[in-house]
Amino acid sequence: MIRPLRVCLAGLCLLLVLLASPLPANDDLYVGQGPLDPETPDLDAALLQALDEVIVRLTGRVDNSIRVQLGLGLSQARSLVQSQQRVQVPLVDENGEIGSAIRLQVEFNSSALDQRLAEAALPRLGRERPDLLLWIAIEDEQGVRLAENAVLDALLAEQARRLGLDVLRPLGDALDLGDVNPTDIRGGFLSVSDSALQRYQADVPVMLDLRRIQPDLWSASWFWRIDGLDRSINQRADSMASLVTSGMEALLASLASRYAVRPDSLGSRRQGIVVAPIDDEVQYAEVLRYLEELSMVESVRVLAARERSIDFELILSSGGLVDALTLGGLLEVQQTLPDGRLSLTFAR
Repeated sequence: MIRPLRVCLAGLCLLLVLLASPLPANDDLYVGQGPLDPETPDLDAALLQALDEVIVRLTGRVDNSIRVQLGLGLSQARSLVQSQQRVQVPLVDENGEIGSAIRLQVEFNSSALDQRLAEAALPRLGRERPDLLLWIAIEDEQGVRLAENAVLDALLAEQARRLGLDVLRPLGDALDLGDVNPTDIRGGFLSVSDSALQRYQADVPVMLDLRRIQPDLWSASWFWRIDGLDRSINQRADSMASLVTSGMEALLASLASRYAVRPDSLGSRRQGIVVAPIDDEVQYAEVLRYLEELSMVESVRVLAARERSIDFELILSSGGLVDALTLGGLLEVQQTLPDGRLSLTFAR
């Protein structure tokens, strides 16, 4: 049995110096794709579409005019590029067939793009996003059942990538079927999935009732719950693809309305936090990395180390810290101390 190493104050202070260098953030949200015609590829158009994709992820608004509002023409878009490459990706066509397509994949400068959004006072949805647990019931010529469809799975995966959504699908095993059945999904009875949320460590239950009304007509009813508030939309379209796209765009808009934050109008601000107990250097490294990767955190500084407690100072570019901590799952807020610092501990 390996016992956790308890670090004395002097050893911990030395550790703070060794581990205080910045750690790289996960910037997948800033990687977009634009379609390319294999015969006559238009790299400029693909670049702008890739940027539009990233802006949609960050703002939750599927409106290409936002790029114009930000003053991002072709030359400005090129200045934001950090890397680009051609990639081959799976694609579902209008007939529901799974094929492939060539796209230009572009990584944009996250700091510069965030600065553009801040200057325009646009709320931004950061990396801390709730996990969506998605249940799907489908009705077609085969009857009503839980959806197991490769085409549908491909559609969902592509839209989750495009919109920056973290979507989990239940396994559909005995435990799942004991809690949720197709009738529950068609009725939008979200509460029946409460135990599944704990099982899959997800945050937001989502249900999709998908029905084929005619050979060329589908209907979809989407249900989801954020912070105890239920929302739903009903749609009709000539394909599953259209319904998946518009429904997941509505989910993103709903998440943005709840979690997107505006930059502080007065500039960066300081927030003190106290994290305890921290028992060893592994926990310390985990906490430091986690704090540095939070979307609204510009920098992290260690102020003091006392026994198993460490005081940090965060420089924040926006609000939303408590929400980000809640969604992150590593740390939880115990209380706000009289001096305004947040007291944090490891989430159970």
